[in-house]
Amino acid sequence: MSMIAVQKPVRRELAQVQILLRESFRTPIPILNQVGGHVLATRGKKFRPTLLLLVAKLRGHLGEDAVRCATVIEMVHAAALIHDDSVDRSALRRGRATVNGLWTDEMAIIMGDYLYAQSMALLVRHKLGLAMEVMARVVAEMSCGEALEFQHAHDLGVTEIQYEELVRSKTGSLIGAAAEIGAGVNGGGRDRRGREQFRKFGEAIGIAFQIVDDLLDYHGDPEVTGKPVGGDLAEGKVTLPLIAALRNATAADRRRLKQLAGRKRWTSGQWSALKQLMERAGGFDYARARALELADQARAVANGELAANGSSADVRDTRRALDRAIDYAVRRTR
Repeated sequence: MSMIAVQKPVRRELAQVQILLRESFRTPIPILNQVGGHVLATRGKKFRPTLLLLVAKLRGHLGEDAVRCATVIEMVHAAALIHDDSVDRSALRRGRATVNGLWTDEMAIIMGDYLYAQSMALLVRHKLGLAMEVMARVVAEMSCGEALEFQHAHDLGVTEIQYEELVRSKTGSLIGAAAEIGAGVNGGGRDRRGREQFRKFGEAIGIAFQIVDDLLDYHGDPEVTGKPVGGDLAEGKVTLPLIAALRNATAADRRRLKQLAGRKRWTSGQWSALKQLMERAGGFDYARARALELADQARAVANGELAANGSSADVRDTRRALDRAIDYAVRRTR
């Protein structure tokens, strides 16, 4: 599923987001401009801003405030990734050099903090109180998700419930915020129930999105994903495919699986054996099924809300794009 089809109804607004991002990255400090230029040049598909703009368009609230909020979502996402790369000591992300890889961990912290501050300043400057309230909550939740990831590192006893809470906080909360803010801009804030439903819609997509990332850690092509296979497990991230495999494996397979999963490096034979054990225990199938289940939950929430928004050609196009966004989250290869 291509992001081009997903973004078609809001291409003009996404171009405005890019302009605002360039303005927000401009500072009187040369080193920040240099680092900011690198961050802008290596930004991804803008999935989160796209989701916000599509929801705003669907509900008839697409305008300058929606563009500003979409810019803030992208800035917060960039800041979180910069900090995440520094915590993980990652020199590459999606095959491109990270801020800490090109400069230092200290510079990554400074750049991330600058982006957080700029995003909040943009909301304050334009008196976007609802978005500020949502983002203040979500940045705290994302920090808790990072802390949970640290707490559960290398813990082969982590449960699926604990994993989903971690993922909801770290990944789902920001995608949920994008959908909630999209539903709440330009007068939509009075519809508390609608905002809550779209938050659930976004969070379900976010958790499914992360499960697919976790599957790619085992099956992804490094030439496509831009990161080495097994990199997350080597860093101690125990994710749903492994959790499900450990839960369902025979006693003998579970012992061998724990031995292999507890390593930080593997020979090609050991990695193949690890994957075979997980496959035999149904870990990969379970994770794929759970991602699709969450996608269906998101569709169900969306369909309940979308039915109230008319049936014009514009609305139908936007609804179709949101459906494609769900497909993109669970069927992408990078």
